[in-house]
Amino acid sequence: MRNSLFIISKLCMLAFIILLAQGCQEDYEMIDPPMMTDYDDDLDEEVIMQEGLESYFVTQFGEGDMDGSSWEQALDVAGFRKLLSGSVDLSKSTIYMSQGKYVMSEESGLGVIIRKNVKAIKGGYSQFSEGTDVSVRDIDAYVTVISGDVNGNKQADAGDCGLLLVKKGIIAIEGVTCQYGYVSEADASTTECGSGIYVSGSAGDTSVELTDCVIRDCKSTVTTSLKQGGAAVFILSGQVRLNNVKLLDNTSVGRGGAVRCNSKTAVALMNNSLLKGNSHSGSWGNGIQMSEGHICMNNTTIIENEGTGAALNGAGSFLLVNSTIVGNGSDSHGAVRCETGIGGDTKFINNLLITENPSAPSFNLNGSNKEASSKGYNVYQRVTGITMSTLDTAYPNPVNGTLNEEGVYVWDINQLGTVKGYATKQAVIEVAKSFNPVASPIVNLGEAFVEWVGEDAFGVDQRGVTRNADKMQAGAYDAVLTN
Repeated sequence: MRNSLFIISKLCMLAFIILLAQGCQEDYEMIDPPMMTDYDDDLDEEVIMQEGLESYFVTQFGEGDMDGSSWEQALDVAGFRKLLSGSVDLSKSTIYMSQGKYVMSEESGLGVIIRKNVKAIKGGYSQFSEGTDVSVRDIDAYVTVISGDVNGNKQADAGDCGLLLVKKGIIAIEGVTCQYGYVSEADASTTECGSGIYVSGSAGDTSVELTDCVIRDCKSTVTTSLKQGGAAVFILSGQVRLNNVKLLDNTSVGRGGAVRCNSKTAVALMNNSLLKGNSHSGSWGNGIQMSEGHICMNNTTIIENEGTGAALNGAGSFLLVNSTIVGNGSDSHGAVRCETGIGGDTKFINNLLITENPSAPSFNLNGSNKEASSKGYNVYQRVTGITMSTLDTAYPNPVNGTLNEEGVYVWDINQLGTVKGYATKQAVIEVAKSFNPVASPIVNLGEAFVEWVGEDAFGVDQRGVTRNADKMQAGAYDAVLTN
């Protein structure tokens, strides 16, 4: 009797367990499988990342369930990396980032690789934001840092990683500081060698636009000539657009302390930007090296960049407008060294081109069968290899000026008495629109540049102060001269 009761009780318990398991299995199948974070040392942590959101929210350490749907459910830095590199469609999504440091890898090497469109990445939000509120934003007070500082020693060196490698996609980044990106010779390849922002793709479908950003303290120790340089921005191919961006204190072994363009299909557009304190220990392009490619520059200051080979150097095509370029005192190559070949297109108008070296050229057109054309109203000290326009002003004496808090070189208005004439806003716009390098992957590149910044951008200075449209002062600073 006792054995019969024992067998019956066992059968009842087994039936109950089977019924319970079937119920649980049915409930589980109704839940989508979770997405894992990309922490190598924490693979058992699960994050269910929602797809198709118009807004994703990110904090340094994450919040709640970390699905990205609100500040209380914000993704952490690992989720942010996964969001960028994974399969989630972000073409209509904005990523909001609160104050904090977001390291782009858990180990040394290359950074996050992106192969898709991202509508916008926006930093500068308060860590005390709630819900989906994005009104509490101050990019100076709530600094958002995309970082390569894996080892945490607050400098770019061995053990750290690169930042963002864009292999395809139209991407906008606003109000973010990119810092301590690092790439070594061992980690670099001919198609992936950036320490800061690296772009390699078609100009039609690969473009990174940075607005109100800072790229600083990045370092490339790559020694191979084809892969070195461009510690802040390296464009193998595709586009980079910099609007009100500061590139500060980046270092390379050679070929572009801050920026390098390295093919005929590389395009760099710059407006209201500053390159200062960048350097390299090799040669060519203390601030910018255009090995090949195309650059359009308006209201931009290049100053206090160290090395040899000119502040701006290269064999690409240059459109220089309303900008100030200063060569350092120890560099015999001066401010601009140009090797634009026949079929290229280099034009410059209304720039202040000077050097702190008393014997170095403001503009050096280097080599035979090279072409460049001054369109007038430039103030310069000395040139070699080029005949300047009769509308330009040679001013061989040192130019008195200082760099103000806004990163604008303000030169002494008392020296303006020697200037022959002044550009008009319309004349500058017409020169910009006429810029059309044959090899550019963007047809009528100058017109595309004007469309990007808007015609009004040529009638203000780097500070945003409205110029006298009929009497514009050369360089990125304008004292607003009267008629």
